Amino acid sequence: MPELEIQHAKLIELKDDLSDVMPGGKSLTVQFNPESLKLSYANQVKEQPNASGGGSGGGNQSQGSAARQFVGTGSTKLSVQLWFDVAAATSAPFIVDDVRRITAQVLYFIKPKPAAAGARDTSQRTPPGLRFSWGNFLFDGIVEGMEESVEFFSAKGEALRASITLNMVQQEILVPAFSGSGDVPGARPLWPAGGGQSLQSLQDSAKASGAVPSSPGAGAGAGGGSGGGFGGGLSAGFSASIGGRVGAGAGVSLGLSTGAAFQSGGWQAVALANGIENPRAMPAGQLIDLSATKPRIVSG
Repeated sequence: MPELEIQHAKLIELKDDLSDVMPGGKSLTVQFNPESLKLSYANQVKEQPNASGGGSGGGNQSQGSAARQFVGTGSTKLSVQLWFDVAAATSAPFIVDDVRRITAQVLYFIKPKPAAAGARDTSQRTPPGLRFSWGNFLFDGIVEGMEESVEFFSAKGEALRASITLNMVQQEILVPAFSGSGDVPGARPLWPAGGGQSLQSLQDSAKASGAVPSSPGAGAGAGGGSGGGFGGGLSAGFSASIGGRVGAGAGVSLGLSTGAAFQSGGWQAVALANGIENPRAMPAGQLIDLSATKPRIVSG
């Protein structure tokens, strides 16, 4: 089985207006992916005194209290901690003598850049735009603050391990946008069995709720008439038998092959597919795939 490729987070320089990636800009792939990402959302709130003439507002006009107003579009902040350890490095560019050679590349994203040539106000400097990218997660903004912690040194006093807490901000409430339904291929819900509950009862309950569609032949084998009884058993050869007693002293025996059990679409096929030994009294909490149609193949 091929190994899954690990996606590493990246820091990518953006244009000042955050519209696109900066051509020829700086880019850094992190050494270790973060353990967590912290997002915070906030609205801009401004306190505005009420006018004496009245009007709508949230303040108490008789006492002169201020009314609260939401101004602007709000903001979204991202906080992430990144670790770098040159003592554990196995590939470039992390095989260096001092970890601060790596963290200096991260600090680049907080240092304001000189004003562009021809700018009216040459004193106005802004930090570069930054994109934090990790798999399907993207966050575009500017660096609001950083905190670096150097924690491990060599015998020569060279810094070997450091962490950087990166705080980014975007002047907008960012809501994740996804395409498609997001369903995972091949994933189906599993139903927990109650203590001593029969498979047929669990299947009927699921169908009554509309979660599992009804199928022809489902529930076949129910006994009827006076003194009607129901019995079912699964042999080691994956055959099913149903014995029904109709009336007094009259016996009817019906045998279903493996193919017939699957074609019926009833509890027999579900039992075979889930490897249930006793479909009349299942252990409490056993998870059942009620949509299964083929036996599960378990390899040691």
